[in-house]
Amino acid sequence: MPLLLLLASLLATGVSSTTDTATHQLPRLLWDTWPEHRVVDQTPPCLRPADLDAALDLLAQRHGERLRVEEVGRSVLGRPLRLITLGRGPEKILLFSQMHGDEPSATPALLDMVGLLLEPAARPELARILERFTLLVLPMLNPDGAEIYQRRNAQGIDINRDALNLATPEGRALKAVRDRHEPFLAFNLHDQNRRTAVADTGRLATIAVLAVSGDEAQTVTPGRLRAMRACSALVTTLAPYLESEVGGGVARYDEDWNARAFGDNLTAWGTPVVLLESGGLPPGRNLAELARLNFVGVLTVLAELATDDLQGHDPAIYRKLPKTASNGWADVVVRGGSVWQPSSPLPYRADLAFDLPRPDRAEADCAAGTQQHAGARLVEVGDARFIGAGQSIEAAGRWIVPALHASTRGWRARRWLDAGALDRLARHGVATVRWHVTATRLAAALDHAEALAATGRARLEPTVGAPDRGAILLSGAPEEPPAGATFGELVARLGGSTDGATATGTSASSLGLPPLRPGSSASFLLLMPPGSREAPPDPSAARFESAWIDGVEHRAPNAAANADA
Repeated sequence: MPLLLLLASLLATGVSSTTDTATHQLPRLLWDTWPEHRVVDQTPPCLRPADLDAALDLLAQRHGERLRVEEVGRSVLGRPLRLITLGRGPEKILLFSQMHGDEPSATPALLDMVGLLLEPAARPELARILERFTLLVLPMLNPDGAEIYQRRNAQGIDINRDALNLATPEGRALKAVRDRHEPFLAFNLHDQNRRTAVADTGRLATIAVLAVSGDEAQTVTPGRLRAMRACSALVTTLAPYLESEVGGGVARYDEDWNARAFGDNLTAWGTPVVLLESGGLPPGRNLAELARLNFVGVLTVLAELATDDLQGHDPAIYRKLPKTASNGWADVVVRGGSVWQPSSPLPYRADLAFDLPRPDRAEADCAAGTQQHAGARLVEVGDARFIGAGQSIEAAGRWIVPALHASTRGWRARRWLDAGALDRLARHGVATVRWHVTATRLAAALDHAEALAATGRARLEPTVGAPDRGAILLSGAPEEPPAGATFGELVARLGGSTDGATATGTSASSLGLPPLRPGSSASFLLLMPPGSREAPPDPSAARFESAWIDGVEHRAPNAAANADA
């Protein structure tokens, strides 16, 4: 059920969500004016520890005594862990982000939030936050991980699993802040896998929320009930923007008790935790939108906490949220085709789903040279009807067969084994070329192969020994594939042969290519079966339409015309 329909149904059955008019208007105002309030303009993955330090120094200079920035510890590598304190209220709220170095979406949002709250002309509902509460903000708990964009700290420890051992200086700093101030509520801000879905809806979970339990029985204390209302408020606040502006969904995060995790233990220690996980965005959206959602959602909840302790938000909205699903979204889904595996005598109906690894910093253009499609891997072979996709490929009436492997012999092959040759081989459907050389030449051959490696190009694999029996043996690079070529003609042009129903064995099994399985490379061919329905089917007569090599498509000449024929 779409989120707005869920909220409408809850309201229709008596679940209330009433606030004063000014607070009701606040989310739209924050959404529209967020670009004006950004303290740093980097996309979240691009924000480094040095950028954070510069922004905090600027905020301290700009707002003087209204803001206190103090060092509460040092990371493993000596980077400062800085706590921002603002507000004069007797009750304290802790907000912390980026305890995982590669989960940055809330870090700039917290800086934007602090900057806006300290503006002299802040709206009354925002000024009320600092009158009622003192905010304790740890914007980057793992600066060493953030610098190199990895989850764990420099010790190799997941800080979020260090609540009991306290072996990390970052974990000790967080625990010390909690113990010194004893906040009555905390916001633990993370990023989840970018492909997490909302249950089986096929929709990305752009936001997930959780009122973290403090024991295995998931006891609902008054503090945890407040956290549930906060989650309901986040859902109500962000639903319109997820539906109309961003295109994602919202879900409830996994509630299982984790005895080592900081969120669970903070709740147990007396500081109930609201977990907010930023997830994936539909294709074409900027990752900065996740910071915007955090900015609007958290500020609105703080304003409503200060107004009426979130009494207008019923926990039922939170409780009825669909849960997150880790296997409900893929970057590409090939739907409606028939897979022909090396071990299968006949093709059978199956979809393929695969992911194109796209590092956040490559998406944000702050990691020069990072390959966005390197290592594309299948995540499903079978029924993918409930898997959402960034791109759907219609393959009804097509055969899907594993990509080809080929071999070549001798050091002299180096003369023609260049980028152009490997690209043309990929357009013939070749995923891998095994280059058989002597042991004395192996090191040089490996260097040559590494220099030629590129996404979507046939991969060169130097090795010692004789080619596999039955392998397609290359004596040189082929010309471009001809228009309208059959699968058999492609293999013959490469130097191999097909023989009716055993063609998939020639193209995969005998050449050492593993069958199409989850975890294997997203390298396969799409073939249009011949018009006749002879028995047994003959893959050699099927028309070649396209090759996907490591997740990159290479279409055959006039394939579009063929598809319409």
